[in-house]
Amino acid sequence: MSSLTKPSKFKNISARISKKENRLRNIDSNRLLQTSGSLLSSSCSFVAFTNGIRNGTVGVVGIDSINQSTEFSVLCCHSDFVTDLQFCPYDQSTLATGSYDCSVKIWKIPSNDGSITLPDSPSVHLNCFSGRVERVLWHPLASGLVTCASQKEISIVDIETQQSAIQLTDFVDVVQSISWKADGSLLVSSSKDMKLRVHDPRAPSDVQEAAGHASSKDSRVLWCGETDYFLSSGFDRSLQRDIMLWDARNLSKSVKKESFGTSSGVLVPYYDCDTGICFLAAKGDASISCFEISAASPFLIQNSTQPLEEQLKGCCLAPKRVMDVTQCEVNRLFVLTQGSVTPISYCVPRKATNEFHADLYPDTYAGDAALTGQEWLEGGSKPVPKCSINRQEKRPVEKQTSRSEPTAAAQTTATTKDVARSNSQNGATTEEPKNGTAPNGMASPERPVATYRLAVQHSKFRHLLYTAYSRDRMITNVHNLGKTLPGQCDIFHVNRKWCAFALTGGAGLICIIESNRGFRLPDGVLPSVQNSCAVADFVWNPFDDNELAVGCDDGVVRIWRVPEGGVKAGCELEPAMLLKNHKDRIVMVRYHPTAASLLVSIAANWEIKLWDLDREEEKMAIQSHTEEILTFNWSLNGKYFATYSKDKLIRTFDPRQSEAPLKEGPGSDGIRGARLTWVLQDRFLLVSGFSKTSNRCLMLYDDQLNLVASEDIDTSPSILIPFYDRDTSIVYLTGKVNDASSHLTLTLTLTLTLTLT
Repeated sequence: MSSLTKPSKFKNISARISKKENRLRNIDSNRLLQTSGSLLSSSCSFVAFTNGIRNGTVGVVGIDSINQSTEFSVLCCHSDFVTDLQFCPYDQSTLATGSYDCSVKIWKIPSNDGSITLPDSPSVHLNCFSGRVERVLWHPLASGLVTCASQKEISIVDIETQQSAIQLTDFVDVVQSISWKADGSLLVSSSKDMKLRVHDPRAPSDVQEAAGHASSKDSRVLWCGETDYFLSSGFDRSLQRDIMLWDARNLSKSVKKESFGTSSGVLVPYYDCDTGICFLAAKGDASISCFEISAASPFLIQNSTQPLEEQLKGCCLAPKRVMDVTQCEVNRLFVLTQGSVTPISYCVPRKATNEFHADLYPDTYAGDAALTGQEWLEGGSKPVPKCSINRQEKRPVEKQTSRSEPTAAAQTTATTKDVARSNSQNGATTEEPKNGTAPNGMASPERPVATYRLAVQHSKFRHLLYTAYSRDRMITNVHNLGKTLPGQCDIFHVNRKWCAFALTGGAGLICIIESNRGFRLPDGVLPSVQNSCAVADFVWNPFDDNELAVGCDDGVVRIWRVPEGGVKAGCELEPAMLLKNHKDRIVMVRYHPTAASLLVSIAANWEIKLWDLDREEEKMAIQSHTEEILTFNWSLNGKYFATYSKDKLIRTFDPRQSEAPLKEGPGSDGIRGARLTWVLQDRFLLVSGFSKTSNRCLMLYDDQLNLVASEDIDTSPSILIPFYDRDTSIVYLTGKVNDASSHLTLTLTLTLTLTLT
């Protein structure tokens, strides 16, 4: 009788992909080269990724800023492509980068009050390599040692002396991958000669070899923590991707082999030493597989496969000390795709949340160096320092023993930051320990004051409901409605007395009817004014309910006066005023919000004119744009105006000071148009546009045109038109082909944004 297999506590592990607004965007990873190294790395404080916008650069962002900011800092590292990068496991702010320029650099990334200050030069610059550096790997326990794979050799470099302390040269072809055992005693490697090698670096002649994968195309190796097992990934003769599990004590044959079909990208394993969970991801794939590895049959147990919205470029595991234990989060992956860094949380479903489940969280690596590099080189060894991540349990303060930078100050413990992060996710605030005292009462080194997120303030309008008027209050039988007007035109305008909308046809007819009562329009001719050419835009004067400005394709702005009793069907009216100085067709007209006789008109030749209607003369012409102007809006106080043009730039102007823009800044990524409006006492601009993937989105900018927040709405070809209520800070959004309007409480969005930043 066969014995029953004990079910794993992780068999129901589920992935929670962050929402689009909680991802780091505006990343260009299309031009990244195929390398054997990592394109992404995470510490308890930062996430770094290879930046494809410019050669030799790395993007850096705070690990807590990914879900609240689209801005990231750019570190100019090398003169050629960055091939690999990794944060130091025992110094959360130290980053090592390798490059095609045959060098390795060590960077110290300080962070003060949540802001990142990037260094101008590296702390250490290593130039002791004969070829390009493919892999950079910190020693897991010994401070000041970094392992580099370059061409046909592996070098273990002492950062303090900047010289190779150990060189492994037993290779006949290029080294493709390396990995340390968690206790730092052994090193496994794979190379293009299809051999797997297990090294004892302190005894270079003691090398075990095994015949690895049957193809030299590409391969990866990864040691399974402190166990004697390691994984290898590669291709067989038919280019099928396969995974092998090996016992380092016997390399004559793999313990387990699994095939994963045909694809061009090699499977890269990411292993959690505490739980035995292994994630498999490959460049170009649109899914991540989750496995459990055990020392007994069946060895490899697949738990789940998580589909992704985009093809991934790279991936990394976050340190276990940043997990949210109150949500039973056991792993967190950061996935680099074509345009974003996406956090994915893997959680175990439990009925009782907001408490610590000890069975899910065995003691984990404490983030301390166990010994110095010199001690390890002389044959020393120590066990892996571990700690509990239970927020209620005391743990020793992490000590700075790293020699990764000779002048480095003492590092702060991750415990206080973890507590703050966990509390902030539950809407709580945390006080910084005073007088240099750690949370457990022990003395701790001086540390910067942490910043924490505040609780969310709910809007009083979050339960806003709509009530449609009865049919006797509606205007019905609206026919011949013009639907071919430019995107800048709203088609429909209303004030306290009159309602105006464009009709079909080339005569430029605008129907004007009463707006303060409901009735049925006649089937025949509608009461309208005739502009004798196609209408581009029209708007009511906010200070005179009877005045309508109309911009036309003949370059003329016509000012109409509605007579007492309204416009009659078939009655031929003449415009009260003609403004003729434009040399191209009109695309927009806008009245000033505070000056009764000031009108702005915008032509297709990018010219903006300001008119004094009392004197019927042009007062100013502004020609500061180089592309078509898509939208224009005055600030509520009338002091400034803002434009968005086809060159994807937002511009703000103070026309009484200068014809040149005050500020210029990038807008949305799409090219299908946009709308903007001033909000929140003119301190912010709300832009409605399109993302790179043609999703309709909203973006909030401050007065310096810095992006504060963004929100993807949906996918539709029409622009969302914002209508802002300055009294309640509610903005209503509607599109020309939409069946219904949607509303957004802007105060809630702003509160969330300001407290998170």
